[in-house]
Amino acid sequence: MVKKPIIRSAIAISVLLAAGHAAQCKDKAGDAASIASINALLAGRYDNSAQVAQGKAASEDPPPQHVTITIEPTPRADWELWRVHMDVDPEVAQSAGSDTSLDAVWAMNISRKAEDSSLQLIPYTLKPSIDIASVEASAFDKPQWLSLEACMLRGDFGASRIVAQVPPDEMCVAETMGLGGKRAFLPTAVEREGDWLHVQLIYFGKPWRVNARRMPAAAGGV
Repeated sequence: MVKKPIIRSAIAISVLLAAGHAAQCKDKAGDAASIASINALLAGRYDNSAQVAQGKAASEDPPPQHVTITIEPTPRADWELWRVHMDVDPEVAQSAGSDTSLDAVWAMNISRKAEDSSLQLIPYTLKPSIDIASVEASAFDKPQWLSLEACMLRGDFGASRIVAQVPPDEMCVAETMGLGGKRAFLPTAVEREGDWLHVQLIYFGKPWRVNARRMPAAAGGV
């Protein structure tokens, strides 16, 4: 026969486990990020000047180039524009056969997967017939953009930190073959926390982690 103290102990343990599970669920729900909060967390202008200075001081070869990434909210909470700009040193540009000023713009759709409700970033590229200079976040028009769904970034999306990347397969490479040189500026990994945005681009044919710091918002700016 099972003694009553043992039964009471088992019941107490069950209650504690149930309470712990409920608390974990509550914490998880509290930590869950909304699409609007992810948009707000990412928005801003980021600059890697400190990375450039450190690279030059360390005589890195090739030296890191100056990159700014501007993430602009649109009238739709689940969409934003990512503008990537690189200033290339003349000597580096000559050796790489590139211009000294390079730009790319992407539309990013923040959405949830139907099967598990997890968040993802799906990049879109501008249709070739649209002039990049005419693109404004305030007048975002989805029909101007083409999906690059194979390059979606998946990972952890929290209220104060994001870590996401493109799956390690060849689908994204195949989908972006027609993008030309701007393919190098398509983010394939993103980390956002504190003042920092870390984005993986392609530099001299290899993955390069841009370490950019959020700049103070200008009056009337992002």
